[in-house]
Amino acid sequence: MLKGTVTLLGDKSISHRILIFAAMSNKNCKIKNLSNCTDVKRTISILKNCGVKIYNANNTIIVNSTSPLHPNRKKFYCGNSGSTARFMLGFLPSRGISGILYGDKSLSTRPMNRIIKPLQKMNTNLHSKSGTLPISFKASKVSQINHTLSVPSAQVKTSLIFAALASEDKSIIKDPFKTRDHTERLIDFLGYENDDYTKFNIKKFSYTVPGDISSAAFLIAGALLSPQSNITIKNLLFNVTRTGFISSLLSMGAKISISNEHLLQNEPVCDINIKYTKKLNAITINREQAIAMIDEIPIFSLICAYAIGTSTIRGVEELRYKESDRINSIIYNFKNMGIDIKEKNDGFDITGPNRLYNTSFKSFSDHRIALLGEVINLINNKPIYPKAEIQSLIKTSFPEFYDIIGSLYE
Repeated sequence: MLKGTVTLLGDKSISHRILIFAAMSNKNCKIKNLSNCTDVKRTISILKNCGVKIYNANNTIIVNSTSPLHPNRKKFYCGNSGSTARFMLGFLPSRGISGILYGDKSLSTRPMNRIIKPLQKMNTNLHSKSGTLPISFKASKVSQINHTLSVPSAQVKTSLIFAALASEDKSIIKDPFKTRDHTERLIDFLGYENDDYTKFNIKKFSYTVPGDISSAAFLIAGALLSPQSNITIKNLLFNVTRTGFISSLLSMGAKISISNEHLLQNEPVCDINIKYTKKLNAITINREQAIAMIDEIPIFSLICAYAIGTSTIRGVEELRYKESDRINSIIYNFKNMGIDIKEKNDGFDITGPNRLYNTSFKSFSDHRIALLGEVINLINNKPIYPKAEIQSLIKTSFPEFYDIIGSLYE
């Protein structure tokens, strides 16, 4: 069982963004509770390689930038971080940097034309042989754009905004999908009040990053499915564009209570209590609901496997373009465990409740699939003795996972 109270390190999505905004400021900016995951470290490394000073002082990250930026290399490594790659395509060339972005084997297969093409319309000089990494770029004087997202990607939206904030001309970027709005909230926090995007002076700021709700999802699942569990997670991000996982669980009958809701520097946060829930009901998730829980779909699928009835999940074809084809990764592992699951082009159906059979679990070199496997071990009372490969994958997004589980496990 899991029992106790925890506070998580900062949300990964916000951590990437606030670091780049601090680099735009040219002032001494302070960030508390920044994510310590490998993906965010990739963003830090690239900023440092462009002359941005970033260091830790008494558990506060200090970011001190200069204008113009002064790169000390021409090749910038993004590792497995799609956020780093897409954000840097909007940020670096618009700030006078030329070079090449490249990543690991997995990231080098992920689609980048969705961001390359609109950035090229903004006069950003980008080139890719196959619409994937590596991508070469040159310092560019970006022009305005009036653009409506064609895919539900907050990464694409944010990349375009970063580019637009380097231009004297006003750009309009519309998001009909209502993807996560952290970039817009941060801009408001930093004092920009318009609906369009253009260059503005970012003053010195201090910012505390709320706890990561995507990481919390694995703890929540472990508590819901482990008898006698009762945990509380404090100061957790509770942005409506990210709460689809929680609202769906409540609809299924999960014993979850929310308290202490308030704004932390323009982001909603809360405390959340989760108790073991013996009876969960099946649910139907459509495309609009899925957008608010896209990163949590793998662990949510495990909860559906324990629910009574058939859960239908649709509109999640974007999962096929993550670190792995996550639909395929879920189907493969669940079928091996004897779970009644049927694959669809844009999702799957799961009929439960199921009893999970012991079997080897394949991570597909994907950090969220690896975390899913470790939660399965946890609720089946199997010892967690992670191989080095699994530990490395999990550090991509949730390096504190094992320490936190150890502090909660009874």
